Amino acid sequence: MSWDRVWTVLRAHGKVAAWYICCTMDADLKRTLKINLIVALAVIVGFVGYMLYSRRDRGEPPKKVQFTYSTNQDDYVSVRKIFPYNVESAKKEMVGKAVWVKTGNLIPYYPYDTSSHSVNFKREAGVLPPVAKLQVKDIVLQRQPVAPKPGEVVVVQKQIMAVFEMAGTSGTYAASFGVNTGDDYTFGANDIFFFDDPHELYKHWPPEVWSAIDQHEAKVGMSELQATFALGTNMSADPGDYGNRTVEFANAGKPVTVTFEKNKAVSVTPGKQ
Repeated sequence: MSWDRVWTVLRAHGKVAAWYICCTMDADLKRTLKINLIVALAVIVGFVGYMLYSRRDRGEPPKKVQFTYSTNQDDYVSVRKIFPYNVESAKKEMVGKAVWVKTGNLIPYYPYDTSSHSVNFKREAGVLPPVAKLQVKDIVLQRQPVAPKPGEVVVVQKQIMAVFEMAGTSGTYAASFGVNTGDDYTFGANDIFFFDDPHELYKHWPPEVWSAIDQHEAKVGMSELQATFALGTNMSADPGDYGNRTVEFANAGKPVTVTFEKNKAVSVTPGKQ
């Protein structure tokens, strides 16, 4: 007998065996199996229905994404620096370019006469505002008048002045960013200026923070760095770690006191004049 014939016979006998079992099965056993089958089908239907319900489109608008940032991101900001060694090298680095004030409300600036190429040290125009954009026109050496005491030996020292125009003002001004004594030059450019737009350097800060900074206002929730961008670096602080202390900002004659906890401003109040 071939294998196909054997398989056909076995299948036929299997059907007969199944029919025989069904016919001879006890009535109670049949009822139990039927109930179990119904319960299993009910569980399956319920599960499928729950899955369809939970995945349905409820028509709710998407939740608004909150713009958040970590102050740790500030640590990864790369601030460009320059390294001039005399007036000519400083001109190559700065003239015809924009710089932004890093040490706000601290460095005085003066009117500059473009026809006589001289700085009017007798009339201070103000202090450089925080994050102000300056368009550098020239770099000059200028001796600031001093009144020596009787018998005092005066060392000839000149100020290294950045001649600039500032957005929001008319006229040309100059501010010192270094000193020259004989053949020695000492520059503080990297401490006083940014050479790239800080709005781009710190673009991970929320728009509302930058809006307050541009208006020179400190807000609750600001980090200490953000507060210095808004109010300047002319300040005094009580004992404590950076970001966990109370700081009084001079703010160009309008003092503001800010208390920080975990590098977040928790209070901003007017300071003492």
